[in-house]
Amino acid sequence: RPRGLFLLAPAFYIPGFAVQEPVPHADFVTLVHGWNDDVIPFENSVRYAGKFKAALHIVESDHRLSSQLPLIASLFDVFLDQVSK
Repeated sequence: RPRGLFLLAPAFYIPGFAVQEPVPHADFVTLVHGWNDDVIPFENSVRYAGKFKAALHIVESDHRLSSQLPLIASLFDVFLDQVSK
């Protein structure tokens, strides 16, 4: 059981996938998703975060999130600080 999960543009609620809504067995869950993701709709992360009370960051980027790497690194630093306490 991990202490935390840091998920980037996760593929939740995609037709054809056997598991649509995996339960996050972790104390801390953070999702990062791009507003302009044309692969996985950001609304899927909103739905998942709402159900499991996960932290959610929607950023100005696409599915690759490569335009937001410095921001994601900062978010990951905060996440690591949380899980290390």
